[in-house]
Amino acid sequence: MYGEIIAIGDELVSGRVLNTTSGFAARRLFEAGYEISRMTVIGDDPTLIKECLVSALGRSKFVLITGGLGPTTDDITNEVVARTLGKRLVKNEIVMSQIKKWEKGSKSAHANSMRERMAMLPEGAEVLNPTGCAAGYLLMHRGVALFFLPGVPEQLREHVIERVLPKLRDLVRLGFEVRQKTFKVFGLSEVEINLLFENIESRHNNLKIGYYPNFPEVHVTVTVRGTDKESVDKQCRSACETVERLLGNHIVAIDPENIESVVGRLLIENQGILVVAESCTGGLLGKRITGVPGSSKWFDRGFITYSNRSKEELLGVSARTLEQYGAVSAETAIEMAQGARSVAGVDYSLSITGIAGPTGGTPDKPVGTVFIGLSTPDRTVSERFHFPGDRRRIRALAAETALDWLRRYLRYGSYVPGYRPS
Repeated sequence: MYGEIIAIGDELVSGRVLNTTSGFAARRLFEAGYEISRMTVIGDDPTLIKECLVSALGRSKFVLITGGLGPTTDDITNEVVARTLGKRLVKNEIVMSQIKKWEKGSKSAHANSMRERMAMLPEGAEVLNPTGCAAGYLLMHRGVALFFLPGVPEQLREHVIERVLPKLRDLVRLGFEVRQKTFKVFGLSEVEINLLFENIESRHNNLKIGYYPNFPEVHVTVTVRGTDKESVDKQCRSACETVERLLGNHIVAIDPENIESVVGRLLIENQGILVVAESCTGGLLGKRITGVPGSSKWFDRGFITYSNRSKEELLGVSARTLEQYGAVSAETAIEMAQGARSVAGVDYSLSITGIAGPTGGTPDKPVGTVFIGLSTPDRTVSERFHFPGDRRRIRALAAETALDWLRRYLRYGSYVPGYRPS
């Protein structure tokens, strides 16, 4: 069932703010079985808002309109929508009651009077979140469901998940069963993955495989649609089994998990604790790990040892190693990993040291040269990699490769990394 998204805001078309909300909404709708045929970004321009809304009403079953619902003078969505649809602006008492609650904690009478603009909604609007701060609402017009949502990312996410999707299921019937699964892949390019799946779709009716680069991973989505639930379930299981067989250990996670949470689960299963020692990634690895709720159960600490001095003082890397082999070397990566494990007194450690650029490279060790160390109760090893791209991409690839290497060891007992070392 087709719909579209319209994002409104001068900050979006000027590039001051990245439009992440449309992507989030589209992804959630796709996962629920709906297809987005169009995404439009426009500024706070009454003429453009009217043109986009009228066009959308003529071709879509539902429309998500984000932005322009706030209290400031450039938030004009409600006024333009009311004029376009021939509706009056009326004060919504549900929103007003929330504004009065805000007023109790505010010292600015001017700010409160501006907030009252948020309560003026087009006639017939159904407030989606009666107890929340954001005045997202649903408006039905000529059989088309119009969802007007706040542009603030956190508020929009809550609305889409908790309000829009349940409402949409009641208003717009799909008429068919949908099953989807997303495989997160690392170590294979999009082209390599596509070649593996050349003939799969032709062998399965109602099957669609999508390839979505999500650097440094590629996400492979399996979607099966059909009218018979049992048949759809069977076909989805068969297709997913084929995908898993072809991708093998390059699958680092299956949605909703990510590689960090998979590593954490494997550490818990192995009763292990992790410590990391980072140089060129500057804490990126630790940031990703601690982004997992409950990571304190399996992650002890992280060392950011950017200088040679810090490597010596905090991790016990020998001055002789640094002088003879350099900070970017297999020997240093090994001593960093061993030192981190020793200091923390834990089971596993990862170390990263490299040249992220754009300067600092040499003929022997060009920009992108990274050594990663893995230390386990059995042994400590290091591999040399040459990652392509700019500083951001090199650091991201280094952190992902380290996590994937530990994942492979914990799951398969392999000391061979998934990303091809140089």
